[in-house]
Amino acid sequence: MTGELASPKNALYVLVLALVIALYLFANSSFFETDKIEWTGLAYLKPEHMDLYVNLPVTNVWRIDTRELVAYLMEHPWVETAKATWRWPNHVLVTVTERTPLAQTSSAGGWVLLDQDGGILPPLEVGVVYALPIVTNLDLASHEQLVATARLIGMIPASLRESISEWNVASRSFVTRDGVEILMGQPVDLEEKFILLQQILEDLNRRREHARRIDLRVPKSPVISYL
Repeated sequence: MTGELASPKNALYVLVLALVIALYLFANSSFFETDKIEWTGLAYLKPEHMDLYVNLPVTNVWRIDTRELVAYLMEHPWVETAKATWRWPNHVLVTVTERTPLAQTSSAGGWVLLDQDGGILPPLEVGVVYALPIVTNLDLASHEQLVATARLIGMIPASLRESISEWNVASRSFVTRDGVEILMGQPVDLEEKFILLQQILEDLNRRREHARRIDLRVPKSPVISYL
């Protein structure tokens, strides 16, 4: 009787063991191997930049620690946030939120970019020219200047961004792509100054007049100097 009961149990054990081995072999098969990450959310960064940064070898997706991957990505100077997910059977999808460059400025090692928080971003490729305002006379060692400059550049209305060519920290003045100097003065009433600047530029364009300087240091009494 005991032998009769043991036989089905042994068969069940063998079946379970065979199933476990089969699952193990399947999970570790080439079906789940990948050496590529699918990137989304990239604007300035390129997939090849990120592939080179991660340098993922041929790996079984079950062995990829997504938390460790995200932590490593967060060390990249251009990455603000990252989220990694797995999709059947061997796809690793990473969604990246980049830091937003607002301006560019020169440093001892060449051109660098200023992000929305006043952080410094290295250029992604040598020789690439960004359509961003140039900041001059900026002390890169001054956290206060970096943050204040980023705040100011970030406040420029979308309708004016393409018109601005330069921000001079020392003189607190903009220069437009048409060569118009715009004196902003102290960083107060900035929203009012930008609204006024937009109105003045639109009025000048409508009248087909070209100003040499627009003084907004006292927004209640703007002064326009002509060529």
